[in-house]
Amino acid sequence: MSKRSRRRAALWPAHWEQPATWRVWTAQAAIGAGLGLLLVAIVFVAEWTAGWVRVVGVAPAGAAVGALGSGLGRAVLVAVVEEALFRGALLGYLRPVVGTPVAVAVSAAAFGLVHAFNPHVTPLAIANLVGAGLLFALAFLLGRGLALPIGLHAAWNWFEGSVFGFPVSGTPRERLLLLEEHGPAVWTGGAFGPEGGLLGLVAMGLVAVVLWGGRARLPQPPPWSERCQPRS
Repeated sequence: MSKRSRRRAALWPAHWEQPATWRVWTAQAAIGAGLGLLLVAIVFVAEWTAGWVRVVGVAPAGAAVGALGSGLGRAVLVAVVEEALFRGALLGYLRPVVGTPVAVAVSAAAFGLVHAFNPHVTPLAIANLVGAGLLFALAFLLGRGLALPIGLHAAWNWFEGSVFGFPVSGTPRERLLLLEEHGPAVWTGGAFGPEGGLLGLVAMGLVAVVLWGGRARLPQPPPWSERCQPRS
């Protein structure tokens, strides 16, 4: 199998039309979504325990439905585009050229730097987003495709911004919960959001440990050799 064919297969498996492949993708996306919820929950519980955040209200029903619905669409769209670009295209292209470690580092750095002009960005926020790129790359490599990192990325953004009410990479969202946050910005991320603070970095590390520890149980797409077998 050529390198070009291998890169194409990483993004669009030969058996993509088979129900079994879609079941694997759905399961991986659901696992990723659970990890995204875990990441944001770690941050929220830590801040709440420290007395740095409190819930001061809940959006009215109509506003809440709109916030959750539009936020979900936005989160999925951003996750699909960014994961396809940075993990599927960039990381997938570079792996056979420069090797996996360098490809992961380059794709993660590019992911962090592309957010360098976001509102309220700080050097710590950029460094943390490089760390997020490493986490998404780990999900991409362990899941052998985009479903797992897309689920993780989309759920992280949705729960963080639309549900819990934190800023997402410097941008506030319409949200379900109304928060009052007053902890030290170096820990909470301040106006940039949790991915700009040390708590966000700790949460990413914990989720990476959970993901790595459960790697043997991840549902997997067919191996390369099976994908490339001619159909009868």
